[in-house]
Amino acid sequence: MSLGQPSPPNPAQIAQNAEQVGQQQATLNTGIAQQNQAGSNYNQYDPYGSLTYSQTGTGPGGTPIYSSNVSLSPTQQNLLNLLQGTQTTAGGQAGNLLTGANYGAESPTSAIGDLSSGLTAQNTQEYLAAEQPFFTTQTQQLQTQLENEGLGPTDPAYQVAMRQNNVNQGLTTAGATAAFEPTAFNQATTEYELPANLSTQLASFAAPANPTTQLEGGSALNIQTPNTAADLSAETTAAENQYTAQQAQYNAMLSGLMGLGSAGLNFATLGSFGSGSGGGSA
Repeated sequence: MSLGQPSPPNPAQIAQNAEQVGQQQATLNTGIAQQNQAGSNYNQYDPYGSLTYSQTGTGPGGTPIYSSNVSLSPTQQNLLNLLQGTQTTAGGQAGNLLTGANYGAESPTSAIGDLSSGLTAQNTQEYLAAEQPFFTTQTQQLQTQLENEGLGPTDPAYQVAMRQNNVNQGLTTAGATAAFEPTAFNQATTEYELPANLSTQLASFAAPANPTTQLEGGSALNIQTPNTAADLSAETTAAENQYTAQQAQYNAMLSGLMGLGSAGLNFATLGSFGSGSGGGSA
């Protein structure tokens, strides 16, 4: 048993001990994580297909690398092939629509305005074609009425009445044209935007997608990182507690030795007094 005074904790030794504990914990965590990953990468099969795993390599530190393989059933594979073929066609048609629309060749204002004017003119012509028989009948009735009143084409009253009839028919036509313009503008805007909207829908439909099944994927490797700060704190606390216990034991030992020394001194003193009084007999 050493009688020397215990040394206080050595920070360098404490850090080394904590590092060793962390390394041991990291090794343990890595093994557990690898087992969990291997256990979750189980092969699965259902009517839609299969999902299988295999180890295809080894990463740093010997960590296994797994690869997964999804195989669709023949029916599902045929459906996927059909869908992808349709999406390819849709993507090509989207490009054709945009090319045919020739966006950017002229401003939207000019394109929509010209189309709107053309639609308005077309609607007006159709309106006049339908109303012209009524206008003709109206004009003939007015002519008959004026002639019955004794007025002829050279009379001012006749000319005023006929001019007012033409103005009224023109105002009626202008009113119809004004009513056609908002509808024509909306129709022109819709037709101008139609290729862009259709191509957007086709392109969205043609966007690539991963085939999905009812199978669930395995888990990724999840290694818990050792808590170095906690390990260092635990090692420090343990070293301090050990030092405190050793110091208490050392102090108790010194106290005991001092008690033994005091008792021996008292015994020696008593012995000297006894030899002085009865030295002859001794």
